[in-house]
Amino acid sequence: MEQTTDPPYYILVSQSSNGPHGIPSTSTTFSHPTVEYHYADDSPQELLPRCPGEHVLVLDYNPDGNTAPTVHSLSSDLAVTGLKVSEAPGAGIAENGATKNDQMYVLETISMPEEIIEEDEYQTPHTILARFKQRNAILRQVLEYPHDQTEAPPQFIAEPPPTLSSPPSRA
Repeated sequence: MEQTTDPPYYILVSQSSNGPHGIPSTSTTFSHPTVEYHYADDSPQELLPRCPGEHVLVLDYNPDGNTAPTVHSLSSDLAVTGLKVSEAPGAGIAENGATKNDQMYVLETISMPEEIIEEDEYQTPHTILARFKQRNAILRQVLEYPHDQTEAPPQFIAEPPPTLSSPPSRA
């Protein structure tokens, strides 16, 4: 496959979930999102979830190629833990002649289901500690997300964030 500067053509959401009582679940669900295009000058109100249970993820892509794309969740019970670019199986077979980037974005997310905990379970130090460690691991993963990417996807050039400098002092 030849190198392209276009963004990946396909998008897939990878959703992991926490099991009951904060115990990590080993299941991961993959889904194809409904894609809506919004631009910087569009009203931010249009991005808010329209119904209960709807998850809204914002993939921020800058076509100038100077910054790597990032993903943010606008849903209270869904957090973004990563963004990968990988091969889209079978994508090269779909259309011949058209030039597009046959890779796909994989938006990695984790959901936090509402916990219903019995009152006597709060008394068990082991349960409290296990939930604490699991939640901290998830928080650490979410907080490190855009900063933990050691290298940008091959079609993007990563730049350091701009630095602020103070105005020159008058002598």
